[in-house]
Amino acid sequence: MSLKLSFEDLQTSHLDELATVLLHPAVYQHIEEEPPSLFEFKLGLERAIAAPGPAVTGETWLNYLVRDATGAMLGRLEATLHHQLAEVAFLFGPQFWGRGFATAGLSWLHEELARNHAVTQFWATTTHDNRRSQALLRRCGYLEAELPACPLYSYEPGDLILRRSSN
Repeated sequence: MSLKLSFEDLQTSHLDELATVLLHPAVYQHIEEEPPSLFEFKLGLERAIAAPGPAVTGETWLNYLVRDATGAMLGRLEATLHHQLAEVAFLFGPQFWGRGFATAGLSWLHEELARNHAVTQFWATTTHDNRRSQALLRRCGYLEAELPACPLYSYEPGDLILRRSSN
């Protein structure tokens, strides 16, 4: 079965709709103790959309919204490009888990980053308890790895580090 997904650059006009999908305790189980307030949710994504700003060189922030064939918002994908690599992350509403959407979305993100940004190394971090994310990353070709020589901005001490290479 081929999933028909569409991807859009995340815009501030999407944030209220996205909040209805992502502000769920299950989404934040391995990220924070509880979901952020609507204000905090929107503020964090407004900062992500604004990107690091002109004072920061050598770093690009990409944020995408994911929709299904009916136009329903499923979640979002992000990538931080730096040091010739991409740190990737994904958040999908729990009502869409286990249906292949995140796998298809992450596969699209790899292709997008390779095609339009010449990325060949993809990195992700997760807590050791987040088995669902680990399984998704492994389905998409990630293997456990050690910290690279450059920093991983998403890394917290004790996190599991996974890497996928497209070359």
